[in-house]
Amino acid sequence: MKQIGRFSLAFVLLFTVFSCLAQENHQQISPKVEVYYFYFTQRCNTCISVEENAKLAVESLFPDHVKKGEYIFKGINLDEKSSDEIARKLKIGGQTLIVVSGDKTKDITSEGFMNAHNLDKMKAEIKKAVTEVLKG
Repeated sequence: MKQIGRFSLAFVLLFTVFSCLAQENHQQISPKVEVYYFYFTQRCNTCISVEENAKLAVESLFPDHVKKGEYIFKGINLDEKSSDEIARKLKIGGQTLIVVSGDKTKDITSEGFMNAHNLDKMKAEIKKAVTEVLKG
């Protein structure tokens, strides 16, 4: 009888530990969001503002996710050889502002350029795009 009680207690403890680990792992796994701005070496002031304000928007909208590395912003120079693989993967051929999560992408290049000098509108466009790519 004592052996059955010990077995039951061991089973309950193991079940509790595995349940907690599963919940912890589930909480730690968050969809990764990548915001990329692809550009060429020669840029105008508007092109530079798109990059600066998009980066500020991501950092200010999602500071906790950025700090944890779950969300990133990255400017990528298409004239550099190191950009070839990511540009090919995302089918990028020119200046592009794109939000990516897994296999979902949202091109917001037009919105980015229209709002290059308006951080609040840039934030709204990025937030909308992030919400769209995270929808299942």
